[in-house]
Amino acid sequence: MRHALVKGLERAGFVCAAAETGRGGVEQFVAGGFDAVLTDVKLPDLSGLDITAILIEMDAAVPVVVMTGYGTMEIALEAMRRGAKDYIQKPFAIEDVSRILARAIEESRLSREHRRLRALVERKLSPEGFEEVEAELAQLREGHASNGNGQTQEENGAGPLPLREAQRKFEVQYVQELLVQTGGNVAAAARLAGISRPNFHKKLKTLGVD
Repeated sequence: MRHALVKGLERAGFVCAAAETGRGGVEQFVAGGFDAVLTDVKLPDLSGLDITAILIEMDAAVPVVVMTGYGTMEIALEAMRRGAKDYIQKPFAIEDVSRILARAIEESRLSREHRRLRALVERKLSPEGFEEVEAELAQLREGHASNGNGQTQEENGAGPLPLREAQRKFEVQYVQELLVQTGGNVAAAARLAGISRPNFHKKLKTLGVD
């Protein structure tokens, strides 16, 4: 399937790099230069769900699309919760994969930080489900976080945001996107958010969003 996907996507105009394992894909991702990632859920080492969380933490600007088996909607939803941009169920046509990747790449230019903050908040609120993710991220930070002065990103104040600040930034981005989608219509934005208009107004005031 991996070889078939590469050939099909290259015929569609994509430039592809393939990896046999999750960690192999992460190593290629670290080198940079990717516009999107397509991963299966079942991999020889790490789960594709964990790979999704790791890559979103490393660079939220790169959308991740997850391939799932037929009838596994709960896995697809879990992938989205971890920060995946989209999913595609097997069996699929290469045209469907190409269309989803092209759309994900285009939409990623409109929102870069939103997915990372969402995934960060999810990890902080339910840490017991992300042990492997945190372990892999810790190893990656150890290998790549030192600068020329021997200081780490955390020592320079560039570590993960405190949970409360991450949640606030996520909420600001969320309500702003709702307002953009509804053309500034507060009532419509409140309906999309699933709360009353007065409560939405209160949330806007609390967040300092005009």
